[in-house]
Amino acid sequence: MKQYFTGFFTALCLTSSIFIFMGSKNRNLGDITVSSISIHPGKYGGGYIKTYNDDGDQTAYLGTGEDGVGLVGVHNAEGAQVAYFGAGELGSGFIKTYNQFGTRTSYLGGGGQGGGILQTYNPEGKQTTYIGTAEDGVGVIGVHNADGKQITYLGTGQQGGGFFRTNNRDGMMTSYLGEGKDSRGGHLQTYNMSGEMTSYLGTSRHKAGFLEINNEYGIKVGSLGASYDTERYRGDGVIMLYDNRGEFGWMRDGKTSQGQEEE
Repeated sequence: MKQYFTGFFTALCLTSSIFIFMGSKNRNLGDITVSSISIHPGKYGGGYIKTYNDDGDQTAYLGTGEDGVGLVGVHNAEGAQVAYFGAGELGSGFIKTYNQFGTRTSYLGGGGQGGGILQTYNPEGKQTTYIGTAEDGVGVIGVHNADGKQITYLGTGQQGGGFFRTNNRDGMMTSYLGEGKDSRGGHLQTYNMSGEMTSYLGTSRHKAGFLEINNEYGIKVGSLGASYDTERYRGDGVIMLYDNRGEFGWMRDGKTSQGQEEE
């Protein structure tokens, strides 16, 4: 009988303690030490944990976001989000950082081509750099100006060789250095502000050195290279001039001009 009364009294005390705790305005449990915590979806979606500083501003978020993905958000002392780690629309992971005003400053994660990318942004939110994977799984580097226009590009060409390209402030190409589409070798091309090619310096289709000069309309008016004909390749130097419509006008090479008088 005594044991029965003791057990009943103990249960009554525990039940009273629970009701007292539930009715208390102070829900602070103090310091808690546990081995693990599992948070399951509630009535309004996935579970989460939020932390706050002494001023009541949110400092961190750990939980489930839209579409059931996990995410971690970090906030500064004013409660503005400055870092975000989570899963993207295609299921790949990413990290975003923001400045103190909430403007995105960088992105590191999976790109649209399935590879990793790094993007940086200026205080106005304009993209300034791109480093990562492009189409066909090749690596590329892009640099942008303050307006977000790409002005330099370093990457891999269609034939697997490297190239470097520069653009003007409006995004129009001004120069190209790299391997050509027909794998003839390296070359440098320059363009004017109208997008017309003004010069070509590099390897010709016959694997020899070649210089081509164009007028403002992209029409070839002069060239310097090694002579070539359909019967045999001589390899002598040759200079050729054309009129402003691209029609041939004058030529001298290393053989015919030697000892020949000017007409």
